[in-house]
Amino acid sequence: MNPARQTTTRRRHRGSILINTAIALSLIVITLIGTEIGFMYVMKREFQKTADLAALAGAQQVRGGCPAATTAAQLNANGAAGGAGRNMPAGLLPLGAAGEIQCGYWDRTTSFQFPAVTGTINAVRVSFQRPSPTLLAFFAGNRNISVSAVAALSAPLAEFSVGSKLITVSGDSTLGRLLKGIGLDLAGTSLLTYDGLAQAKVTPGGLLAALGIPVAADIGVGELNTLLAGRSVALGDLLNAIVTVAGQNGLLASNIALLQAIQAKLGLTNLMVQLGSVADGPRGLFAEIIAPGGSGGGALNVNVGALDLLYTSIGVATSQHAVDAGLNINLLSLAKVTTKVTVIEPPSIAIGGIGAKAYNAQVRTFIHVTTDAGLLGALLAPLVKLDLPIVLDAVTGTGTIADMCTPELQDPVSGKDRVRFTVDSSIANICVGQIASADLFSKFDVCNYPTTLKNMELINILGLLKANGHLDIEALKPSRSSSLTLAEGETGTTSVNDLQIGSTVALLVSELANLLFGGTAPTGTPTSGQLDNLRDKIWNDTASICTQSTPSCWGQRYASAVNTIRQNSGQSGLLTGLLNGVGDLLAGVLNPCTGLLGLGGGSEDGCKKMIRDGLSSSSSGLGGAVSNALSVLTGLLKPVLDALGATVLTPLLQNVLGINLGQIDVNLKSLDCKALPMLVY
Repeated sequence: MNPARQTTTRRRHRGSILINTAIALSLIVITLIGTEIGFMYVMKREFQKTADLAALAGAQQVRGGCPAATTAAQLNANGAAGGAGRNMPAGLLPLGAAGEIQCGYWDRTTSFQFPAVTGTINAVRVSFQRPSPTLLAFFAGNRNISVSAVAALSAPLAEFSVGSKLITVSGDSTLGRLLKGIGLDLAGTSLLTYDGLAQAKVTPGGLLAALGIPVAADIGVGELNTLLAGRSVALGDLLNAIVTVAGQNGLLASNIALLQAIQAKLGLTNLMVQLGSVADGPRGLFAEIIAPGGSGGGALNVNVGALDLLYTSIGVATSQHAVDAGLNINLLSLAKVTTKVTVIEPPSIAIGGIGAKAYNAQVRTFIHVTTDAGLLGALLAPLVKLDLPIVLDAVTGTGTIADMCTPELQDPVSGKDRVRFTVDSSIANICVGQIASADLFSKFDVCNYPTTLKNMELINILGLLKANGHLDIEALKPSRSSSLTLAEGETGTTSVNDLQIGSTVALLVSELANLLFGGTAPTGTPTSGQLDNLRDKIWNDTASICTQSTPSCWGQRYASAVNTIRQNSGQSGLLTGLLNGVGDLLAGVLNPCTGLLGLGGGSEDGCKKMIRDGLSSSSSGLGGAVSNALSVLTGLLKPVLDALGATVLTPLLQNVLGINLGQIDVNLKSLDCKALPMLVY
């Protein structure tokens, strides 16, 4: 072999060994680096597990305050004395340096707040940085690992409702009494069959499923509120879904009769129900759901009373649709009164935690008093005009969860968890004046002068005595907060408002009188035709005494007419003492009514002339001389206004609507205080 070729071959063999050695060494280095990196990933996972478990342990104790939560987190990470239960890898500094454990507030929209601003503390954040232990110390570089975890408590949830205090009517159904509270008296409709729903429970999730509305299990509260507020369903479909989910399919036939009765009462067929509510928007079946932490899943699984759902659904569907209150009556054959009732702000069912609100139905009654009824009204139409459009908003109420599920609220005897509510209620508001028909049943605050409430002529007597303006009785707006602490299944009632119905009616009559008289008595003389009409009316009213054309009969009728004039004049409050010009029969031996000593010379026309002369005269009273005719007519107003209170306002509030003024019921249907910690970051 050629020696030169042998030398070349040896050199090639040496080169191949160096290359293989270099590749092998590189693989070893890569393997070592990969091992070190893998070990760091394992340590990061251990660090994260430590942070997660510490955050969960802290969140579980956060209701006891931040010190308790911090201690729990430290014990979980560092272990007890001797290292038992330690989750922090060995050889590392224990958890607990400044800023490593923080208590704050968490929800889906604001994430973690430290310090808590939006709400009370409900979450713990654990974040720390530690150098990772190494397998190969000769590798230089930064091995610090940072981890963070946030755990929050699921919010405790309650479901409750607010309603006005109802008068219990013997033999009446539960649903019937409830519907009376929103102006729907469905007398003659069989409602007793619905009493079985009083104990039945329905979940919002189950109800939505029955309505064919899919909802994701992990939906947030904000998204759930938006979904519900944006969906409306037909009242009939909702009633059927409620009884079906409640396991009361036998009520499906009853639902048809109930819906027909409601539609007949309203004169409407297409009644819709908005399912939810959002802040500052129209209210629906469910009030805005307030749940710290923002999870809607818990709210979907809360047990809700089926009867509450049924009643509230009807209240929402009939809102702003007025119905006849059944009190269309004549007052003393002079004034006609018509009444209509509607729900202007519907009731709602509340689900949520601290801050959740439930609303009672605000019922508006429109009472229209006019002088166009019966024979007496026709006779006095040229003399007395009464036009009183009265708006009465009765018994508003809002219940708000102020606190819940704390050790301080637990029942000292039974140990049950409880909820503390604040209840705001007002007895009523009354205003009188011109309100546009489009606003009357569609706006919340129509007693807002001059935006919706306008001045108008309320009373006109002979064109001389007028009441122009409006009334808004501020004394009927007393608002106050009450506090009720309830356990699951309990009902609390606020105390009776001190302003009673009698005071309400008296104040209304007083304000009308002040508006009418303006503090001084009016003066003036009616026209000849006005006096003739008033004279004939008074004389004709005495025909019930006798009808013979004899001085004796005329005398009896004249004496009755004089008594009527005096009585009505005295009721007016304008005059004091006897009326001048209206004398007794014995004041003179000869008079044009009964003649000479009652033996002849008198006539019926003579009696009428004496009445007219008396009415055309003036008497001294408050503020000076006042027409006797004017005082008679103003005296007629007092019994009309008194009858308005006695036969309209009081029966309307107590019997038709079944309302005890100022009292509010709060019923805590269900309560779940078992808040569980969950990792949210």
